[in-house]
This record gives sequence, C-alpha cells and structure tokens, in this order.
Amino acid sequence: MAFKYILLAVSYLIGAIPFSIIFGKLFKGIDVRHHGSGNPGGTNSLRFLGVRVGLLIIFGDILKGAIIVILIRAGVFDDYELFHPLAYSFVAAFGHAYSVFIKFKGGKAVGTTFGGILAFNPWIALVVAIVGSITLKTTKYVSVGSTSIALTFILCALVIGDYEVLLFATLSAALIIFRHQSNYRNIKNKVEPKVKWL
Repeated sequence: MAFKYILLAVSYLIGAIPFSIIFGKLFKGIDVRHHGSGNPGGTNSLRFLGVRVGLLIIFGDILKGAIIVILIRAGVFDDYELFHPLAYSFVAAFGHAYSVFIKFKGGKAVGTTFGGILAFNPWIALVVAIVGSITLKTTKYVSVGSTSIALTFILCALVIGDYEVLLFATLSAALIIFRHQSNYRNIKNKVEPKVKWL
C-alpha cells in the first residue's frame, strides 16, 4: 500500500532534477538562471546553451516525465498497487516546476508533461505535438504553443472518454497555464520574444 506513495515521492525527485543547470554548468560553464528569462527550462537553455546542449536538456526533461510510466507499462511494478500512471508523470512535472533542489523554482513543465503523455499514449502525444508545432509556427510564441499542447491534451481525453486521463490532463493544463502567467503578460505588453528559427 505504501509503495504507491513512495513511488510518487521518487517521481517528484526525478522531476526535480535540474538538468538545465547541471548540463549548463558542465558543458558551457553557464547557469541559465542568470541569462534571458532566468527560467531553468528547455526554451531558455536552447537560447543560451546552444542547440546540442539545449536538446540534451529537453530530452532529459521529457525522460523525467516518461521514465516511471515506462516502467509501469513494462510491468516492473505489477506486484504493487499503484495510482494511475499519469499521476506519476504529473508529480514529476510538478517537481520540474517546483524543484526542491533549486529552492522550489523550476521550468514551465511542458517537456516533462509531454514525456508522460508520450509514454502513456504515443497517439495522443502525436496529436498534441502536431497541434503544438502548428501553433508555434503560426504565432512564433513558445508559450502559446505550450498552452495549445496542454489544452489539446484535455480535448484528447474528452474524445477518448477516459475521465481519469481527463483529470490528469486538466491538472497538467492548470500547472502549465499557471507557470506561463508572466509570458501571457509579456505578450499583452508586446515584450515577449518570438522564436526566430521558424
């Protein structure tokens, strides 16, 4: 009975690993929190650490949300009573956004959330990735593309009629939208940077 709670704690700690800070300092000698938006996430890492290191960080952030779900899907924990797989990816995303290792600060939780979706249902992941990519290409705002991913996850849950998935999709969307409040204000004030490589 206690194991499912222990696994939640493990998921949080995995999600809380600040890959952007670890890899930034390791490969570039840079703390991304002192550059750009100051956000220790994938987008800021791409801008200030370069494509190779940035993509490595994004991969790590995606893996944080996927790893426990992958292990559950593989039957590693079949002998234990567990919560829904998406509970663990959501907690990992929360850990990414509020990391105990960096004074409960962190990224916007998009990559880690996507990792959980990808591990749980690749078809839903494909849909949200397509919508997010189209939105990003159209608006040039990463924050708007990220928000479209969160909202599309909710729509997909409604389409498949799985209300447990809907619960975690809604929680994930709430987390992502809340974490992007400053970006929305920047867009309103016309100071939000647009991506230049699309």
